[in-house]
Amino acid sequence: MNDKTICLLDISGFIYRAYYATQHITHNNIEVGALFGFCTEMLKILSVFKDSIFVAAMDCSRHTFRSDIYPEYKNNRKHMPDDLIQQLPLISECCEQFGFNIIKCNNYEADDVIASFVNHYNETHEVVVVSPDKDLLQLLVFNNTRVYNPIKHKFITDQAVVDIFGVTKEKIADILALSGDKSDNIPGAFGIGPKTAAKLINEYGSIENILKYCSNSKVQSSKENIILSKKLVTLEYNLNIDYNINYKYPNNLTEYFQSFGFYSLINRLRKIIV
Repeated sequence: MNDKTICLLDISGFIYRAYYATQHITHNNIEVGALFGFCTEMLKILSVFKDSIFVAAMDCSRHTFRSDIYPEYKNNRKHMPDDLIQQLPLISECCEQFGFNIIKCNNYEADDVIASFVNHYNETHEVVVVSPDKDLLQLLVFNNTRVYNPIKHKFITDQAVVDIFGVTKEKIADILALSGDKSDNIPGAFGIGPKTAAKLINEYGSIENILKYCSNSKVQSSKENIILSKKLVTLEYNLNIDYNINYKYPNNLTEYFQSFGFYSLINRLRKIIV
């Protein structure tokens, strides 16, 4: 087992949270609120996972293979605000300054990039997925892989998965497919909520068995939606991407923070990097 932990960051989630937490901060007449919030969050991550190999997984665009399968996928979400779009190049530069390996893949989501890295490295490294995204809890089935929720500041245990979903970690994709997911506009079975979905999965063992043996009229009338939803929630584990990553020491973050007037972050940095 390699002594360096691989820390996989779901960057898109951090970007949005930073934007809404710290808006209307400018430097030289340029909006940098999201950048400031992002830097603040990355310092927290750096302090928790010192000396890790960091991978910043990013989305390329809203269009992915999932929207090819189901055009309504995530179309209930608002478009990214213009003042946030303008800060994306700054945030990419920030990731470079922090020493992150930046990885993205056309037609796939950051979740798929993270899943593929877990699949590639879990036998040789300790892997930590940093995200509050419930879809990524599917990755707990891999050896040497943990999921850290940066909002709650804690690792998610197997028991926590059962508490959240009512099923074990191996069945997360099944329950998301059966109950649907409003946040991603995944249909699921009409009229079946999380509690009923968990009960059916625990009784029948899998989506496939439910579709084959369950006589519930809501299941039988929603077969096509359930099969579609399972495709949408299932992560891709074998993307054709560059898996060669290296440990990189942060690149003069003090000077970088000074260049944007982020002086309050410099004191925080000194407590982390000595």
